[in-house]
Amino acid sequence: MNRPQRTPTPLLSVEETAILLGETRSTVYRAVKAGTLPLPMFLIGSRIRIPRSAVERLIAGEDPRQPVSIGPADEQDGQPDSAPWFHLEASEDSS
Repeated sequence: MNRPQRTPTPLLSVEETAILLGETRSTVYRAVKAGTLPLPMFLIGSRIRIPRSAVERLIAGEDPRQPVSIGPADEQDGQPDSAPWFHLEASEDSS
């Protein structure tokens, strides 16, 4: 029986990121909290998501924070539009 091929998800959980990087989930969470994880992150609800393409670029030795083209060329200058990166920053708890 042929299974349909699964397309990799564009955003990874912290656990999936840890697996790809060969680190523990705790290590990645500590880096997130310390602000030392060299990857862009999105906060969706209360969940941290990390772009798969950034993790793959980091593994390949490239700059993981480089924006990627997400659409057709911009009509004004002919260059592809790039996605803005949103960084989750640890906030001090004021309580």
